[in-house]
Amino acid sequence: MLNKLLIGSVVMSSFLISAEYIENLNEKIEYNKQSIQKYKKAIEKLEDRNKHLLEIKNKNPQLYIKKPLFENNETEYIYRIKLNGAEAKTLNFTIENHIASVEMTLKVERNTSQGYYSRSQSFYKSFSIPKDVNESAITNKMNGDYFEIVMPRIVKRQHNTL
Repeated sequence: MLNKLLIGSVVMSSFLISAEYIENLNEKIEYNKQSIQKYKKAIEKLEDRNKHLLEIKNKNPQLYIKKPLFENNETEYIYRIKLNGAEAKTLNFTIENHIASVEMTLKVERNTSQGYYSRSQSFYKSFSIPKDVNESAITNKMNGDYFEIVMPRIVKRQHNTL
């Protein structure tokens, strides 16, 4: 009789443990389902954001072309300032006392499906003009999303001796 009670108690406690495990398992499954739904929504938002960013990139591909900010080659120095899509409405470039200076106010305004965006920023940069540059031949221009300053080097003549 004791054996039957002992076996019955082991079976009953096994049943209770497995029932508890099933309940916990069901809770875990439900929690996982909710988490999957939550992450699906987050992934959908990220996919929408990427779609929006690609639309912006496709409208203005020149903004995303990467160029070196400084080049030093045999014939010239090239300095570039990336404007990041801003319009350089108040750009001022000067050369004075062998110093080149760029001063500007950058302003970005966008009206998107997510709302209106505006940013204003001032910028000032100056640098010494290298001694081997022909100052009177320095040029500047907008090139895509870059303000470019080209400083031609002075051509050194070689004397031929016989």
